[in-house]
Amino acid sequence: MLKFIFLSAIRSLLKYKHISLINLFGLVLGITSFLFIQHYLLYEFSFDHFIKDSEQVYRINFRIEKEGQTIYNGAKTPRAIYFALKNDIPEIEANSVAYFEKCLIRFEEKSLANQDVLWVEEDFERVFPLEMVEGYADYSKPRLGTISETAAKTFFGDKSPIGEIIGINQGMPIEITGVFKDLPSNTHFSAQYFASVKTWVEMEAISAAGDWRWNGWWSYIRLKDGVSPHHVTDKINTFIDTYMGFLQEDNRQGTFSLQPLHDLHFISGIEGEMGAQTNRSSLSNLMAIALITILIAWINYVNLAMAHAQSRALQIKMRKLIGASNTHLWHQSLAESVILNVTALIISVAFYLIFLNSFARIFFIPINQADLPLSYMVIVSLAIIVTGIIFSSLYHGIALSKISIVATHTKSGRKFKNWLVLVQMIVSTFFLTSTIIVYQQISFMKTKNLGIELDDVIILTGPASLNADGYKRERFESFKRELLTFPDFKDATFNMYVPGQEPARGYREFTNPASGISPDVFFFENNASAGFINTYQMHLLAGRDFTIEPYHNSNQIVINEAAMQHLGFANPEDAISRQIYHKGSSQQHMEIVGVVANFHNEGLQKPIYPIIWNNHYPNEFGYFAVRVQSNNAQKSLDLLRIIWNKHYTQDNFDYIFAKEQFNLQYQSESRFGKFYLWLTILSIGIATIGLYGLIVFTFHKRTREISIRKVNGAKVVEIMLLLGKDFMLWVGMAFLVATPLSFFAMNKWLQNFAYRIDVYWWIFALAGIIMMCITMLTVSWQSYKIATRNPAETLRYE
Repeated sequence: MLKFIFLSAIRSLLKYKHISLINLFGLVLGITSFLFIQHYLLYEFSFDHFIKDSEQVYRINFRIEKEGQTIYNGAKTPRAIYFALKNDIPEIEANSVAYFEKCLIRFEEKSLANQDVLWVEEDFERVFPLEMVEGYADYSKPRLGTISETAAKTFFGDKSPIGEIIGINQGMPIEITGVFKDLPSNTHFSAQYFASVKTWVEMEAISAAGDWRWNGWWSYIRLKDGVSPHHVTDKINTFIDTYMGFLQEDNRQGTFSLQPLHDLHFISGIEGEMGAQTNRSSLSNLMAIALITILIAWINYVNLAMAHAQSRALQIKMRKLIGASNTHLWHQSLAESVILNVTALIISVAFYLIFLNSFARIFFIPINQADLPLSYMVIVSLAIIVTGIIFSSLYHGIALSKISIVATHTKSGRKFKNWLVLVQMIVSTFFLTSTIIVYQQISFMKTKNLGIELDDVIILTGPASLNADGYKRERFESFKRELLTFPDFKDATFNMYVPGQEPARGYREFTNPASGISPDVFFFENNASAGFINTYQMHLLAGRDFTIEPYHNSNQIVINEAAMQHLGFANPEDAISRQIYHKGSSQQHMEIVGVVANFHNEGLQKPIYPIIWNNHYPNEFGYFAVRVQSNNAQKSLDLLRIIWNKHYTQDNFDYIFAKEQFNLQYQSESRFGKFYLWLTILSIGIATIGLYGLIVFTFHKRTREISIRKVNGAKVVEIMLLLGKDFMLWVGMAFLVATPLSFFAMNKWLQNFAYRIDVYWWIFALAGIIMMCITMLTVSWQSYKIATRNPAETLRYE
């Protein structure tokens, strides 16, 4: 019996190949899209889940307020908290602190620049128990560290690295005690090396006990089983009174909070984050879109199947007349639905497996290096897909079995199909409007005048081999002098941080004693040399740049407008030659020699903040920025490489164009925009298929009416207008519903940006016009075929 039912279903599908292929195409589009989006969402939501018992791990965040105003809200804490946590809170199983640095790694004649190194305290290996390939992790003593499996193979090949000594930067010796398995891409700390920070203590770069005033360290804890994080938070906050009385002296309030490890990947408005972040609400929207997309595919299937059922009505009636029961008809239609849906699922999975790497490359997702719980994805995806198959198949089967011998359709069935198509149009209009707004915002961020000019600027990673060289500044000046002898180069400067980078450190507080102003604001302090204003094409409002002779610039600074305003100066000219101090220190003054106009040092997600530049060479190797002639950038780059290799023989030539560096901040938004564009095209395509189904269903019922109208003299244009007006009404209704929904949703999304576009009425009008045109084309094609048909063919047997 079962064999007969499925054979009949297969024959029926093959008999109506046209409808079957259209149905299959729509289902494959929806299911394939759903699988790809699910994979991406799994990647984003699985960050740091590879850590054993990761739900017990938290990062400590710190917030400082004064009179209700937030002064600092960051992910970093004082290093001294490490010792207080270890001594005062027994509920903590293990804790550690970490400091991130880009370093040059050396072993014998081999070297790698720009390597990610995390300097950590003892017990880091207990907070984050990484999988060790060889050896063990031990950070309890100076000059000990671990290395990733890939880095170990790069430096040592097949030889065991255990016990070998690598040099960090200028040659800081670190003994390798273990090799850990490469960290997956879905982790917030992507380091190839972990080294004991006690090395810095031994070198007297930092104190052994740490301090409570500088917030420069990420602090992590692992709680014991059953311990409440709220209880531990309360205990940590007692440190404010015990160890940080200086806050109260300045009428400030400090608050520590715990953030779960699983939440660190999501944007929370906290300064000093480690690793790339993404917007949780955008991911939630994408999840909803994925479900809606596959829902639209099944709505289409139901619409097309029901439209096709009308052409099979005579066949079904004849089968009923010769004794076929509703149950038998339902079984066959259910078999047809299952065959079509399962075939679509198999094809979709094949496409998913074939094009997964291409998908990852197009959307810049490193999923091949990710640690993903794929079994979870398979279970969830199959559960959703199978549920959709069952419900769509059941509805189709039940609807077919209810076809009456004396009627071909019901009014309620028609209304239901109309509502299904209306939902599709609403979703498509929503997606189209949202996509236009997303791309406008991305274009706005990438093309807005930043206040500086980054085109034709090349960023070089500074020479790490000279980090301890007392003449490294003189070497830079020699390098720059030779550059400027060539017309290919206009100017150059050094910086600790370059535009587009979030400062890992460098936030300081300043005071203006002459006016008695001591603003409760953190200033970003950067390093720069003579020529930095010209290199970045900044707008100088008053004063001058630094001079070439560094001793003339001793204790001299350049500030931006935001810093000028916070320090209480009336105008740029008023700030020139004035002296300010680091808050809490009146020993060394700093003289303001220049004021530059505000510019966006980071992306438009963030507001402009106060910046102060000193003329000191970066205490780490930092970056060199070089402005080149725009007529032949590649020629300038080749020449720059030659000059670099001449002056810095032991350092790799590592570069990026400043514009590319800056736009890296928008990678998450660009990916989101691509997803929206892709899903908009798919949803419109699928909705058009659904519209086609409704058109076939509607026009089939009105064939006799149209023929009679033609016999009575109706023109082709009149018939086309008559058939199309109802569908235009559906588009109008979809527009009225989708417009407020998209306006609300996209306004909420735009709140993530400090600088954003205005949402104008024409955006919604454009989306409506596009949907109207697509609908008109689809309707016109079918209505023209119906309107030009010979009425005699229809009325022959009437």
